[in-house]
Amino acid sequence: MMFRNLFILTTIILLSACSGEENTSNGSNDGINANDTTADQNETVDSTVTDQPFSLLKDTINGQINEMVFQREDGLRIEWKRKNDDPILLNEVVMVNYEARVAGGEVYDSNNETGDPLPLKTNIGMMVPGFEQGLLKMNVGDKGRIMIPMALGYGETGYPGLVPPEADLIIEIEIVERITPIILEEGVKVYRWKTNNQGLVPEKGQTIAFDYFAYKKGEKAGMYDNSFQNSQPFSFDFQNDNVVDGLHQGMSVLKQAEKAFIEIPSALAYGGKGLVDLVPKNTDIVYDVRISSID
Repeated sequence: MMFRNLFILTTIILLSACSGEENTSNGSNDGINANDTTADQNETVDSTVTDQPFSLLKDTINGQINEMVFQREDGLRIEWKRKNDDPILLNEVVMVNYEARVAGGEVYDSNNETGDPLPLKTNIGMMVPGFEQGLLKMNVGDKGRIMIPMALGYGETGYPGLVPPEADLIIEIEIVERITPIILEEGVKVYRWKTNNQGLVPEKGQTIAFDYFAYKKGEKAGMYDNSFQNSQPFSFDFQNDNVVDGLHQGMSVLKQAEKAFIEIPSALAYGGKGLVDLVPKNTDIVYDVRISSID
């Protein structure tokens, strides 16, 4: 599938998370030397650009656990430069600055080109497993890095052209803010992450044109559809066309040029029938929408 550069993180790191569902490898920590705790806590050496092991913070300081480090047995590791007390919860949307690199290698993705924080929503299969699991250990306002063993990243196959096979990953990340959802009467939640202070919400019969990524939640969470594969926005007539009811409801509070996640309960999506081969029955769905016009 071909995507625009408008949303680098989703199209490169996150959307390929579904490719990791078949990954059963045990992984290696060669690029993230989790046992090397000899570096001073204040040391700023970043050896990811060299052939040397990555410099780590100490797991303990004077015999006490270092609260600025989280280390899991499977190799997932988090190191904080700044740590708050405002946990990120499952299903939430947060805005982040990030830079992703192969451990011991080069940067392969970041939001530096856009200059604006980008949104992450948990529990929809948007990220590789280690990224989401690490993010859910962090807080709004935190700044640090998530070190992901290859078994929780792109596994044995890597990501062609960007991430080599069996590569550990390092995500430098700053969590800028949490997006508070608009909760509608029947349970639809709208996480508006880009606002437009001008313009009006749609009226019945107006045509809404927008690009989207569509995700399913649940055990097999992940993206199941998107408009970018057609190289043009999708459009429908507000409150008239045959799209899921929850999408009409979510669009009712959005304006032209706004961007949002619309989380839709299964009863307002595909219900007990599901969508053949794409969405299981009784599954909540999420649209990540970017509205180009309302006419």
